[in-house]
Amino acid sequence: MAILANQKVLTLDYWKPASKLQVGDYIFNKDGQIVQVKLIQEYRSQTCYEVLFNDYLTAAGDDKLGFLVETPKYRQRACEYQGKKKFRRPLKFVSVDKLVDTNLKNHANRLIYSVPTTKPLSLPRQDLPVEPFIFGFWFFNRRANRSMAAPRGTFKFIEQKFKDAGYKLVIGKKINTGEREFVVSPSIESQLAPNIPAKIPENYLLASAEQRTELLCGILYAKSRQYSKTKDQFRFTSINYGIMLQIQGLVESLGHRTKVQFDDTYRYYTISFKSRTKLVENQVSPPIKVHQARRYITKITPIAAQMCVHIETTGQDNSFLVGEGFISCH
Repeated sequence: MAILANQKVLTLDYWKPASKLQVGDYIFNKDGQIVQVKLIQEYRSQTCYEVLFNDYLTAAGDDKLGFLVETPKYRQRACEYQGKKKFRRPLKFVSVDKLVDTNLKNHANRLIYSVPTTKPLSLPRQDLPVEPFIFGFWFFNRRANRSMAAPRGTFKFIEQKFKDAGYKLVIGKKINTGEREFVVSPSIESQLAPNIPAKIPENYLLASAEQRTELLCGILYAKSRQYSKTKDQFRFTSINYGIMLQIQGLVESLGHRTKVQFDDTYRYYTISFKSRTKLVENQVSPPIKVHQARRYITKITPIAAQMCVHIETTGQDNSFLVGEGFISCH
């Protein structure tokens, strides 16, 4: 069981290709918990496959690479149990060679096999210069004159968050979009000086699950209409590909499955996702029953022989997370 040598794996030193992992590195298992690498073996495999999921993310490795596979029967039981009963037979890893010759769709043309998203990554709490919610709101809401503007209907909530964080607010006018302008003291820029970030710093993206949730909340409150009650869905748009990847990684690290689209006309990216975690005041999402989300296997393709990396960890099930979607492998 091995992944391709160029597959990315998140460590406590941020992302590394599998070929750069070393014994002693800390990575994450299927439950988002930190485990330590205890064995690395690199070899050339003649039988390699790429597994494509319905959100267009991929994971690739040799024919023994395994995934936690849900079947229709498992998903039906999960719906019936509603998270109140425990499964007598927990999910097991199924290797690619067991799936490659099977039908991936049933007679109704529906995808059969799915893989659950990881639980939120259990990263250590970070000592941050600006609280995560405040930073997320400021980063995507700041104006040239250092003012910010609370979207329509959110000012009281935003005002309280800043006051709870120790800021004094000077409230400005209400602009024609219904937004309320304000400035804070001390300024966010003064707390981040001398290096005002042009992207989200890594220490925010590698903070604890609670801090990352607060960061995501701040980002969602920074712009209007980020959440649709009718679709029970969040969305974030950006023309910056690097920022889009950071937001995708942030959302996926909390156990949510994202969908990324690119608008050819207006040249911007849109990330959409659903969350069972309360992120905004008007959210109507149902509570978590089993896990946040799942992605379906849509295609398994043979690929050329390549260098692969076999990984063993201190974790009991020897699972580890791969790629932007933090896909659980074995």
